[in-house]
Amino acid sequence: MNKRFLVVLFFCLLSLAGLFASSVEVREALPLLSEAEYQALDAGEMVYGRTLDGGKIAQFFVQGTEASKRAELAQQEESGFSIGAVSYIPYGPKLKAMDPSERQLAVFNAIRAISTQEGLTYISWRAGNKEKVLIEKSSYMEDSKNLNKLVTDPVATVFPFTEQSYVYQRDSSFGGNRYLHTYTNTDKEIFVEISNISSLKVLGLFTAVKAGQLSINMGTYQLDEGLLLVALTSVRDRKPEVSVLGLTVDLPSAFRRRIVALQNWFISQLNTLEIE
Repeated sequence: MNKRFLVVLFFCLLSLAGLFASSVEVREALPLLSEAEYQALDAGEMVYGRTLDGGKIAQFFVQGTEASKRAELAQQEESGFSIGAVSYIPYGPKLKAMDPSERQLAVFNAIRAISTQEGLTYISWRAGNKEKVLIEKSSYMEDSKNLNKLVTDPVATVFPFTEQSYVYQRDSSFGGNRYLHTYTNTDKEIFVEISNISSLKVLGLFTAVKAGQLSINMGTYQLDEGLLLVALTSVRDRKPEVSVLGLTVDLPSAFRRRIVALQNWFISQLNTLEIE
């Protein structure tokens, strides 16, 4: 009986030690967050901020990373707005067992598997805060214009430090649009900037965001016990609200819900790596 108790106690202490290690490395990587934000990250929640009304977002990114540099620039913009967000995702056994370079390649291919975003849902305010399909179609393009030449998700065998791809996505908010994905990577960071190369329209008629005005950035940063998943969305030279035919679209809220949906998708992608 005593032996059994000691075994259970050992595994409980081991689990607590893992949680403590994760908490310590998150605090070291992101030293400017509040205690409430650290606790939220430990609980698996996303923490975020926005630049409207003088808000700051640089604290959500590891200093010196590409994501951090972009966030600093976004804070200095005097028109438009930006949203910054971070989550902490502990490694599962399989990812934990990989060496950092092997893990980086696996994570890169998981992020690039954008066809798996089809059917992705989000909580729609216009639908009465109910779940609704966000992304209806998601595919790579052979070039920047021809939608008749959609191609399958690429799979890298060597981790690239730079990469560019064209993507077509049709979503329930802004219809079908073309994007340029540009990767800037390091041994620890994966950073992708997603720029719209076509205008985003409301109801298929009214321009909400002109071509080149939107930059949706996603990134990961490897820690010893888990990944930091970051998002940075910026809209330049655009008021935060769009009103057409009595319909008002709050762009910051719309893009925040999109960030949450993409976060959930990425966590599912990592879970897939654990069972392959």
